[in-house]
This record gives sequence, structure tokens and C-alpha cells, in this order.
Amino acid sequence: MKKRYLRVILLFLGIAGIVAYSLYPKEKNVECFEAKSRSYGDAQIENVSFKCILPDESANCGIAFSFDDNKNWNLMDFLVLDLQSSENFKELIVQVLTYDPDNRMNKPALKEIHLNPGTNRYSIAIDHFYTPDYWFEQQNARNTHNAKRFSTVIGLEIYSGWKNPSGTPLELKVESICAEGLSNISFVLLVIYLAILIVIAISVRIH
Repeated sequence: MKKRYLRVILLFLGIAGIVAYSLYPKEKNVECFEAKSRSYGDAQIENVSFKCILPDESANCGIAFSFDDNKNWNLMDFLVLDLQSSENFKELIVQVLTYDPDNRMNKPALKEIHLNPGTNRYSIAIDHFYTPDYWFEQQNARNTHNAKRFSTVIGLEIYSGWKNPSGTPLELKVESICAEGLSNISFVLLVIYLAILIVIAISVRIH
């Protein structure tokens, strides 16, 4: 009888722990950065902004950022950009540069975003970045199922996409760039808590 009551208490404590975890406010891990920038294509840079006129629809222009220290974004969920764009700027490509240990070279992971004129915030899920198949063909690199690794992020490039008009001024200002992720501390504590309860339940059953 005592063992049955103890098992009921352990079950109640387990459910209470899960409920507490679901109600506990999740802490955000936010990493905003200041980076050294350089022009990309024919862009004219002023502060962290650029403007250009594309000679044809196959051309592009933009800005590139390099980090003094490599970034580890494996635990990050989103890349958040606050951007101010001109009315004619329709599409932007955000490209994260990472080190690929399989091929021992730097590998791009990109995502296209549709721009709205004015100042807007754009949130890109890290999982949505991808490396085009043609990159592996051009570099004669192994495609290990297009594995995504963000443990060694060395830089970031932002440039115009293919849906922008030519012969028209394009302007973009980067107000902030941040990588955001939810802290896993509370989840780890929940796993440890439940593991202790399971060990106690098994011990009671054996004895």
C-alpha cells in the first residue's frame, strides 16, 4: 500500500514538474553583433547601408560582414534583421558563411526574403538557410546530405536578389542584426528532475 501511494506521489510530482516547465517563461539568448563591413558588387557603402543601380537583372550588389571572432549559432533559432529599404528593393538574399569541416572550406548557407518598403523587422529561422546544390558542383565538394552546421560562422553577406528591377536606384540600411535562441537551461533541469523521479520509482519497485 505504501509503495502504491509513493508511486502516485512520484507521478504527481512528475506532472507538476512538466506543468511548471510549460508555464515558466522561456529566456531568450540574444547575440547582436557589430561587424566590419565591405562592399559587395558595385554598392556604395555609408555606415552600415548601401545603394546601387543594377545594370541588368543578372547583376547584384550588397554588403559583406566579417567577424573578429567566429560565432557558434548551433543553439540559435532565428536570425533577426532590422532593415530600412527603398520602395524598388523587392528581394534580398541573406547568406551566412560557415566553415565546412567535411570539405575543409568555407560554405555559404543562404535564404531569400521579400522586402517591404520602409523600416521592417525580418526573422529568418536558422533551419531555413540552405546551400544550393550548384555550389557543391562548382567547388567539387562532397554533399553530405546538405548538412547544416553553424558552429563556426565566420561572416555574413546581404545582397540583392534576382527579382529586383535594373536601372533603378536600390537602397538598404542595416539597423541591427541579431541571432536569437531560447535558453535550454530550464529544459535540462526538467530532464534531470524527471530522471531522479524515475530512478526513485524504479528503486521503490525493486525493493
